[in-house]
Amino acid sequence: MSLSKESKDFLGNLRIYLISSGKNEQEVDEIVGELEDHLVETEKRGKSVSEVTGLTPRQYMNQISAEMPIDYKSIFEYIVMVLVSAFSFIVLGDALSGDLSYSVFELIGYPLVMIGFLFCTSVVFKYVSSHPVSKAREWTLFSILGGVPILLFMGLLFLGQNVEAPTVVMEGIGRIFALILAFAAIIAVSLWSKTWIMIILAILVNGPQLLIQQSSFPEETKLILTGLSLPVFVGGYFLLLIVKEKKKEKHAGPVT
Repeated sequence: MSLSKESKDFLGNLRIYLISSGKNEQEVDEIVGELEDHLVETEKRGKSVSEVTGLTPRQYMNQISAEMPIDYKSIFEYIVMVLVSAFSFIVLGDALSGDLSYSVFELIGYPLVMIGFLFCTSVVFKYVSSHPVSKAREWTLFSILGGVPILLFMGLLFLGQNVEAPTVVMEGIGRIFALILAFAAIIAVSLWSKTWIMIILAILVNGPQLLIQQSSFPEETKLILTGLSLPVFVGGYFLLLIVKEKKKEKHAGPVT
């Protein structure tokens, strides 16, 4: 017997809520797995999720979360991974373009923006997974979540270019070292997370840009093509992942 859509959505939201609350992923998977087995049996007797838990989804999520310790080690690892990944992408792109100079605003601001982004991501995911949210409101929240860091990064770049401040510049051997270090960091994060996504994104983000810059197109055309390449290639890759995941769900066998 397969689970109802209500139960599947509840289990998915519970998992997102607990992980966003800083709980250990392995423990979360165990709890969700046990609850899934229980729901399969109770649904055979015609009971709903609320009848099984005796609480609203939000109350149940809060109760389970309160009973689980916070996994500070995993939180620290994720923060380090995100910071290393973000800096690696920034340094890699700048090293390939030959512009490795960073103002004190950028050196201090980038980590603060990324840590703030992680905190806001946790808050948004917890809210969306525990509240009845329309698709329009959900997309609005995620758009704001993704748009604000971009605006803040642009603000930091503007400050670095228009306000005098100490600046770190890497040239020659320093640039080569930064390039190697960025590549190594991206590979290390990929090995740690056991996924190729970082390496693939690094290629999709920087590969087309390098090819365009080496072409004989006029500078205006290069700027237009560079601006279009990022959403086309990266967006296309994520669209492919979504389609692949949908097909996997469609062909998944029934839960027994």
